[in-house]
Amino acid sequence: MGSTDESDFAKFLLNQMPLPVAIANSEVEVEAINTAAQKFFCLSANEAKLRRCGEVIQCIHASQPEKCGGTPACKSCVLRCSVLKSFEGKTVSRNKGFFHITKDDELKCLTVLVTTAPIDYHDTPMVIILIEDISLITELQGLLPICSVCHHIRNEQGEWLSLESYIKQHSEAELTHDYCPDCIAQAKSRSEKV
Repeated sequence: MGSTDESDFAKFLLNQMPLPVAIANSEVEVEAINTAAQKFFCLSANEAKLRRCGEVIQCIHASQPEKCGGTPACKSCVLRCSVLKSFEGKTVSRNKGFFHITKDDELKCLTVLVTTAPIDYHDTPMVIILIEDISLITELQGLLPICSVCHHIRNEQGEWLSLESYIKQHSEAELTHDYCPDCIAQAKSRSEKV
């Protein structure tokens, strides 16, 4: 494979990844993003290029006078801290954090897993960033409206779903069926009466 073929293949491979992927320089500015990242951030690759990561994800702190990287919140930013660790030569795997962003003129909280690794491109140190939005999965940790009688759960659209259906739609968990000790005792009691 020639160098042009390798470059085309690398670009092809990056764009086939289903997760948002970005490449950041030492200023924590975006050098490139893949197709999934363009959809996730609602930006073209050209619009994202050389913008601070917080600006690209539309972090609420990026619009402050100190800008992305200079606010007090930036000191504990999961994305920034992960990228900086990778510039020290470390790989960071699935570091969980939160972003308060503005999207569609609404304030939203994203729960993300950030993975970063150092890379070297033409003798220039950079960091590759993978961002997994796990907001829907972690939603199960909050309060859910559940019917006291049938145990159906009301979703975001106001529909009532069985507990099983809700968990399948909002998490990666798989359910198995079993009996708790109380139900086993009740079943035994009923069968002894027959």
